[in-house]
Amino acid sequence: MNRYWLKWVVGATAVTIALCAILSILFSVPYIYTIAGLAGLIFAGHLITIDDDMPGEWSNPEGSKKIWRSSMLELLVKFLVAAAILTLAVVFPKLTELGA
Repeated sequence: MNRYWLKWVVGATAVTIALCAILSILFSVPYIYTIAGLAGLIFAGHLITIDDDMPGEWSNPEGSKKIWRSSMLELLVKFLVAAAILTLAVVFPKLTELGA
């Protein structure tokens, strides 16, 4: 990992946390639902555009199998994160009481 990547991850995490807090306060919903909603939107957005990463398509015109496999792995990770967040909400119902 280089420093640029680490700064990007920290910045994206901070923005996501701030966005979750603001949305939870504005719409008076628990934090866990806001986080689950954002995770679901991130997964759905990648799923909708997954065809662009196929070999020979828009994001992968050179036909690289590495880019395609990497995109599929990212999609799997996004799904697992969204599923884990929803599982936390079900297993620990006290989390639904936290937030605005």
